[in-house]
Amino acid sequence: MRYLLKNSPITFAMKETDNQARMHLLSNVFRIAVGCLMLTVASCGTAKLSVMSFNVRQSHAKEVNPNDSWDNRKEACLEMLQTRKPDLVGFQEAQFKGQWSFFRDSLASEYDSVGIGRDNGVDKGETSGFLYKTSVLTLLDSGTFWVSETPDVPSNSFDEKYNRSLTWGLFKVNKTGKRFFYFNTHLGLTWKSQVEGVNMIVGKMKELNPEGIPLIFSGDLNTDISSKAFDNLKQIMLNSHDVAPVTDDIPTYNAWGNKNKERIIDFIWITPDIKCLEYHTDTTPYGGHELISDHYPVYCIIKIS
Repeated sequence: MRYLLKNSPITFAMKETDNQARMHLLSNVFRIAVGCLMLTVASCGTAKLSVMSFNVRQSHAKEVNPNDSWDNRKEACLEMLQTRKPDLVGFQEAQFKGQWSFFRDSLASEYDSVGIGRDNGVDKGETSGFLYKTSVLTLLDSGTFWVSETPDVPSNSFDEKYNRSLTWGLFKVNKTGKRFFYFNTHLGLTWKSQVEGVNMIVGKMKELNPEGIPLIFSGDLNTDISSKAFDNLKQIMLNSHDVAPVTDDIPTYNAWGNKNKERIIDFIWITPDIKCLEYHTDTTPYGGHELISDHYPVYCIIKIS
Protein backbone atom coordinates (compact mmCIF):
# COMPACT_ATOMS: atom_id res chain seq x y z
CA MET A 1 0.00 0.00 0.00
CA ARG A 2 1.23 3.45 -0.92
CA TYR A 3 0.71 6.52 1.24
CA LEU A 4 0.68 10.21 0.35
CA LEU A 5 2.84 12.21 2.60
CA LYS A 6 1.44 15.41 4.07
CA ASN A 7 2.45 18.48 2.08
CA SER A 8 4.02 16.32 -0.62
CA PRO A 9 3.97 17.56 -4.26
CA ILE A 10 1.36 14.93 -5.05
CA THR A 11 -0.97 16.26 -2.33
CA PHE A 12 -0.66 19.80 -3.68
CA ALA A 13 -1.36 18.55 -7.21
CA MET A 14 -4.58 16.87 -6.07
CA LYS A 15 -5.72 20.02 -4.23
CA GLU A 16 -5.05 22.08 -7.33
CA THR A 17 -7.02 19.64 -9.47
CA ASP A 18 -9.97 19.81 -7.06
CA ASN A 19 -9.95 23.60 -7.17
CA GLN A 20 -9.92 23.57 -10.98
CA ALA A 21 -12.88 21.18 -11.00
CA ARG A 22 -14.84 23.44 -8.67
CA MET A 23 -14.08 26.48 -10.79
CA HIS A 24 -15.11 24.61 -13.94
CA LEU A 25 -18.39 23.57 -12.29
CA LEU A 26 -19.10 27.13 -11.14
CA SER A 27 -18.33 28.41 -14.62
CA ASN A 28 -20.81 25.98 -16.17
CA VAL A 29 -23.48 26.91 -13.63
CA PHE A 30 -22.93 30.59 -14.41
CA ARG A 31 -23.25 29.97 -18.15
CA ILE A 32 -26.49 28.07 -17.66
CA ALA A 33 -27.90 30.80 -15.42
CA VAL A 34 -27.02 33.50 -17.95
CA GLY A 35 -28.56 31.43 -20.74
CA CYS A 36 -31.79 31.00 -18.80
CA LEU A 37 -31.88 34.71 -18.04
CA MET A 38 -31.40 35.56 -21.71
CA LEU A 39 -34.24 33.22 -22.70
CA THR A 40 -36.47 34.83 -20.11
CA VAL A 41 -35.61 38.32 -21.35
CA ALA A 42 -36.22 37.25 -24.93
CA SER A 43 -39.65 35.84 -24.12
CA CYS A 44 -40.61 39.09 -22.39
CA GLY A 45 -38.84 41.37 -24.86
CA THR A 46 -39.87 43.44 -27.84
CA ALA A 47 -39.99 42.94 -31.56
CA LYS A 48 -40.15 45.51 -34.34
CA LEU A 49 -43.22 45.40 -36.56
CA SER A 50 -43.98 47.21 -39.80
CA VAL A 51 -47.64 48.28 -40.07
CA MET A 52 -49.10 49.89 -43.21
CA SER A 53 -52.36 51.54 -44.27
CA PHE A 54 -53.11 51.78 -47.98
CA ASN A 55 -56.11 53.25 -49.82
CA VAL A 56 -55.76 51.60 -53.22
CA ARG A 57 -58.41 53.71 -55.07
CA GLN A 58 -61.37 51.56 -56.05
CA SER A 59 -61.26 49.96 -59.48
CA HIS A 60 -64.65 51.23 -60.70
CA ALA A 61 -63.54 54.88 -60.75
CA LYS A 62 -63.39 56.56 -64.14
CA GLU A 63 -59.97 58.18 -64.17
CA VAL A 64 -59.14 61.32 -66.14
CA ASN A 65 -55.76 59.83 -67.00
CA PRO A 66 -56.14 56.28 -68.38
CA ASN A 67 -52.72 55.46 -66.94
CA ASP A 68 -54.30 55.74 -63.47
CA SER A 69 -56.88 53.01 -64.13
CA TRP A 70 -56.64 49.93 -61.93
CA ASP A 71 -55.60 47.54 -64.68
CA ASN A 72 -52.68 49.80 -65.57
CA ARG A 73 -51.38 50.28 -62.02
CA LYS A 74 -52.22 47.09 -60.13
CA GLU A 75 -48.79 45.57 -60.73
CA ALA A 76 -47.20 48.76 -59.42
CA CYS A 77 -49.28 48.47 -56.22
CA LEU A 78 -48.17 44.87 -55.85
CA GLU A 79 -44.54 45.88 -56.40
CA MET A 80 -44.84 48.40 -53.57
CA LEU A 81 -46.06 45.71 -51.17
CA GLN A 82 -43.37 43.27 -52.29
CA THR A 83 -40.74 45.97 -51.80
CA ARG A 84 -41.89 47.32 -48.42
CA LYS A 85 -42.90 43.89 -47.07
CA PRO A 86 -45.11 45.15 -44.23
CA ASP A 87 -45.84 42.68 -41.46
CA LEU A 88 -49.44 43.92 -41.42
CA VAL A 89 -51.28 46.02 -43.99
CA GLY A 90 -54.85 47.32 -43.90
CA PHE A 91 -56.63 48.29 -47.12
CA GLN A 92 -59.30 50.81 -48.00
CA GLU A 93 -61.40 50.99 -51.18
CA ALA A 94 -60.21 47.58 -52.39
CA GLN A 95 -63.11 46.00 -54.26
CA PHE A 96 -63.47 42.45 -52.95
CA LYS A 97 -63.60 41.01 -56.45
CA GLY A 98 -60.65 42.10 -58.54
CA GLN A 99 -58.60 44.18 -56.10
CA TRP A 100 -58.74 42.45 -52.72
CA SER A 101 -58.62 39.04 -54.41
CA PHE A 102 -55.63 40.19 -56.49
CA PHE A 103 -53.57 41.18 -53.44
CA ARG A 104 -54.72 38.19 -51.40
CA ASP A 105 -53.87 35.63 -54.09
CA SER A 106 -50.64 37.30 -55.27
CA LEU A 107 -49.18 37.40 -51.75
CA ALA A 108 -50.58 34.09 -50.45
CA SER A 109 -47.14 32.48 -50.09
CA GLU A 110 -46.20 34.91 -47.30
CA TYR A 111 -49.47 36.42 -46.09
CA ASP A 112 -52.83 35.28 -44.81
CA SER A 113 -55.88 37.53 -44.99
CA VAL A 114 -59.05 38.65 -43.21
CA GLY A 115 -61.68 40.62 -45.11
CA ILE A 116 -65.27 40.63 -46.37
CA GLY A 117 -67.24 42.75 -48.80
CA ARG A 118 -68.95 45.62 -47.00
CA ASP A 119 -72.14 45.52 -49.11
CA ASN A 120 -73.28 41.96 -48.34
CA GLY A 121 -70.87 40.76 -45.64
CA VAL A 122 -69.37 38.23 -48.03
CA ASP A 123 -67.90 39.24 -51.37
CA LYS A 124 -69.66 42.35 -52.67
CA GLY A 125 -68.28 45.87 -52.53
CA GLU A 126 -65.16 47.29 -50.94
CA THR A 127 -63.33 45.68 -48.03
CA SER A 128 -61.53 47.06 -44.99
CA GLY A 129 -59.58 43.82 -44.79
CA PHE A 130 -55.95 43.26 -43.98
CA LEU A 131 -53.06 40.97 -44.85
CA TYR A 132 -50.58 39.74 -42.25
CA LYS A 133 -47.25 37.95 -42.55
CA THR A 134 -47.68 34.47 -41.08
CA SER A 135 -43.99 34.11 -40.25
CA VAL A 136 -44.28 37.11 -37.92
CA LEU A 137 -47.86 37.06 -36.59
CA THR A 138 -50.45 34.50 -35.51
CA LEU A 139 -54.13 35.46 -35.77
CA LEU A 140 -56.05 34.56 -32.60
CA ASP A 141 -59.44 36.07 -33.40
CA SER A 142 -61.03 38.43 -35.93
CA GLY A 143 -64.28 40.00 -37.03
CA THR A 144 -66.02 42.81 -38.89
CA PHE A 145 -68.67 45.29 -37.82
CA TRP A 146 -70.35 48.14 -39.66
CA VAL A 147 -69.81 51.71 -38.55
CA SER A 148 -73.51 52.36 -38.23
CA GLU A 149 -76.44 52.14 -35.84
CA THR A 150 -76.84 48.46 -36.85
CA PRO A 151 -73.24 47.25 -36.65
CA ASP A 152 -73.94 43.53 -37.02
CA VAL A 153 -75.35 43.72 -40.56
CA PRO A 154 -74.29 45.50 -43.75
CA SER A 155 -75.64 49.01 -43.31
CA ASN A 156 -75.05 52.76 -43.36
CA SER A 157 -76.21 55.58 -41.11
CA PHE A 158 -75.01 58.88 -39.59
CA ASP A 159 -75.91 60.69 -42.85
CA GLU A 160 -73.45 58.53 -44.78
CA LYS A 161 -74.33 57.34 -48.29
CA TYR A 162 -72.11 54.25 -48.35
CA ASN A 163 -71.75 51.24 -46.09
CA ARG A 164 -68.72 51.67 -43.86
CA SER A 165 -67.17 48.66 -42.15
CA LEU A 166 -64.29 47.98 -39.80
CA THR A 167 -62.33 44.74 -39.75
CA TRP A 168 -60.33 43.82 -36.66
CA GLY A 169 -57.91 41.13 -35.59
CA LEU A 170 -56.34 39.91 -32.36
CA PHE A 171 -52.74 38.89 -32.96
CA LYS A 172 -49.84 37.23 -31.21
CA VAL A 173 -46.30 38.24 -32.15
CA ASN A 174 -44.54 34.96 -32.87
CA LYS A 175 -41.15 36.10 -31.59
CA THR A 176 -42.29 37.41 -28.21
CA GLY A 177 -45.77 36.03 -27.57
CA LYS A 178 -47.10 39.56 -27.08
CA ARG A 179 -50.73 40.11 -28.09
CA PHE A 180 -52.27 43.15 -29.71
CA PHE A 181 -55.46 44.24 -31.45
CA TYR A 182 -55.58 45.74 -34.93
CA PHE A 183 -58.52 47.80 -36.26
CA ASN A 184 -58.79 49.00 -39.86
CA THR A 185 -61.50 51.12 -41.50
CA HIS A 186 -62.52 53.77 -44.03
CA LEU A 187 -64.63 56.49 -42.43
CA GLY A 188 -67.46 58.35 -44.13
CA LEU A 189 -67.36 61.68 -45.92
CA THR A 190 -69.86 63.61 -43.79
CA TRP A 191 -69.09 65.42 -40.56
CA LYS A 192 -71.71 63.48 -38.64
CA SER A 193 -70.49 60.13 -39.94
CA GLN A 194 -66.94 60.97 -38.83
CA VAL A 195 -67.90 62.12 -35.33
CA GLU A 196 -70.41 59.35 -34.68
CA GLY A 197 -68.19 56.82 -36.41
CA VAL A 198 -65.12 57.53 -34.29
CA ASN A 199 -67.18 57.55 -31.10
CA MET A 200 -68.69 54.20 -31.99
CA ILE A 201 -65.28 52.74 -32.83
CA VAL A 202 -63.86 53.91 -29.50
CA GLY A 203 -66.76 52.16 -27.78
CA LYS A 204 -66.07 48.97 -29.72
CA MET A 205 -62.40 49.13 -28.74
CA LYS A 206 -63.39 49.09 -25.09
CA GLU A 207 -65.96 46.35 -25.66
CA LEU A 208 -63.64 44.02 -27.59
CA ASN A 209 -60.53 44.81 -25.56
CA PRO A 210 -61.56 44.90 -21.89
CA GLU A 211 -58.04 43.83 -20.84
CA GLY A 212 -56.61 46.95 -22.43
CA ILE A 213 -53.88 45.19 -24.37
CA PRO A 214 -51.98 47.19 -27.03
CA LEU A 215 -54.08 48.31 -29.98
CA ILE A 216 -53.35 49.71 -33.46
CA PHE A 217 -56.00 51.56 -35.47
CA SER A 218 -55.41 52.43 -39.12
CA GLY A 219 -57.42 53.81 -41.98
CA ASP A 220 -58.44 56.53 -44.37
CA LEU A 221 -60.46 58.68 -41.97
CA ASN A 222 -61.42 61.34 -44.54
CA THR A 223 -60.56 64.27 -42.28
CA ASP A 224 -57.38 65.78 -40.90
CA ILE A 225 -55.93 65.74 -37.39
CA SER A 226 -57.49 69.10 -36.46
CA SER A 227 -60.98 67.62 -36.63
CA LYS A 228 -63.06 67.50 -33.46
CA ALA A 229 -64.10 64.02 -34.60
CA PHE A 230 -60.90 62.72 -33.02
CA ASP A 231 -61.46 64.21 -29.56
CA ASN A 232 -62.48 60.95 -27.87
CA LEU A 233 -59.91 58.92 -29.78
CA LYS A 234 -57.13 61.21 -28.59
CA GLN A 235 -58.02 60.35 -24.99
CA ILE A 236 -56.84 56.75 -25.47
CA MET A 237 -54.57 56.70 -28.52
CA LEU A 238 -51.65 58.53 -30.11
CA ASN A 239 -51.17 59.53 -33.73
CA SER A 240 -48.02 57.71 -34.86
CA HIS A 241 -47.24 60.55 -37.26
CA ASP A 242 -46.95 62.95 -34.31
CA VAL A 243 -45.00 60.82 -31.83
CA ALA A 244 -42.42 59.11 -34.06
CA PRO A 245 -38.89 60.57 -33.77
CA VAL A 246 -38.56 59.95 -37.52
CA THR A 247 -41.57 61.31 -39.42
CA ASP A 248 -42.69 63.54 -42.29
CA ASP A 249 -45.44 66.01 -43.18
CA ILE A 250 -46.29 64.75 -46.65
CA PRO A 251 -50.01 64.83 -47.56
CA THR A 252 -51.26 61.26 -47.70
CA TYR A 253 -54.08 62.11 -50.10
CA ASN A 254 -52.33 63.22 -53.28
CA ALA A 255 -55.49 63.63 -55.42
CA TRP A 256 -53.61 62.31 -58.45
CA GLY A 257 -51.25 65.28 -58.25
CA ASN A 258 -53.80 68.05 -57.60
CA LYS A 259 -51.89 70.20 -55.11
CA ASN A 260 -55.02 72.13 -54.12
CA LYS A 261 -56.69 69.02 -52.71
CA GLU A 262 -53.76 67.40 -50.88
CA ARG A 263 -54.33 66.55 -47.20
CA ILE A 264 -53.14 64.21 -44.48
CA ILE A 265 -56.18 61.99 -43.93
CA ASP A 266 -54.65 58.50 -43.62
CA PHE A 267 -53.63 57.48 -40.12
CA ILE A 268 -52.06 54.83 -37.94
CA TRP A 269 -53.04 55.32 -34.30
CA ILE A 270 -51.39 53.45 -31.42
CA THR A 271 -52.05 53.05 -27.71
CA PRO A 272 -49.39 54.52 -25.36
CA ASP A 273 -47.92 51.06 -24.61
CA ILE A 274 -46.70 50.88 -28.21
CA LYS A 275 -43.58 52.78 -29.23
CA CYS A 276 -43.43 54.20 -32.75
CA LEU A 277 -39.85 54.39 -33.99
CA GLU A 278 -40.52 55.63 -37.52
CA TYR A 279 -43.42 56.97 -39.57
CA HIS A 280 -43.28 57.21 -43.37
CA THR A 281 -45.44 58.39 -46.25
CA ASP A 282 -44.22 56.34 -49.21
CA THR A 283 -43.94 58.59 -52.27
CA THR A 284 -41.67 56.21 -54.14
CA PRO A 285 -42.59 55.57 -57.81
CA TYR A 286 -43.27 51.90 -58.55
CA GLY A 287 -43.63 50.06 -61.84
CA GLY A 288 -43.15 53.19 -63.87
CA HIS A 289 -45.98 55.01 -62.04
CA GLU A 290 -45.21 58.25 -60.26
CA LEU A 291 -48.45 57.71 -58.31
CA ILE A 292 -49.82 54.21 -57.68
CA SER A 293 -53.06 55.50 -56.11
CA ASP A 294 -54.67 58.81 -55.23
CA HIS A 295 -53.44 58.07 -51.69
CA TYR A 296 -49.85 57.34 -50.71
CA PRO A 297 -49.28 54.27 -48.56
CA VAL A 298 -48.32 55.15 -44.98
CA TYR A 299 -46.43 52.86 -42.68
CA CYS A 300 -44.72 52.91 -39.31
CA ILE A 301 -42.14 50.83 -37.47
CA ILE A 302 -43.33 50.02 -33.97
CA LYS A 303 -42.31 48.11 -30.88
CA ILE A 304 -44.82 46.42 -28.59
CA SER A 305 -43.24 46.09 -25.16
